[in-house]
Amino acid sequence: METEIFTISVNLPTHEEFGERFPQYGKYASNEGRFLFERIVSPECFISARAATLDLQLPALAGIADICYQLVKDQGTLEWRGFIKQFIGAVVCKLMEDNGFEKTGRKRSVPHSNFTKGEVYRLADDNK
Repeated sequence: METEIFTISVNLPTHEEFGERFPQYGKYASNEGRFLFERIVSPECFISARAATLDLQLPALAGIADICYQLVKDQGTLEWRGFIKQFIGAVVCKLMEDNGFEKTGRKRSVPHSNFTKGEVYRLADDNK
């Protein structure tokens, strides 16, 4: 058996860059939502979101929905509510856009009981 190494470069946005794109969530990403922001903005989460998008034709969020839900649940001080889900969607958006994807303007169901719909992304024309 041969072993090959596969690497992928992932652009990871900073809190500041995220706050410029989504000012309504910038302060939250740097404070009480920091633990969630830092987990989502990781190579592992991007690869999962990318696979959900390209391989399964699902919203990017589908690739990390359970990770996000479990993280909030285990953290214990935040209530699972609409604001948290919207914040997660914004972080996923920034991560996807910074890595060559664009919104399609379509929403699809997320196959996770604690989410409803998520944005569908596609590779931007210059990344195909």
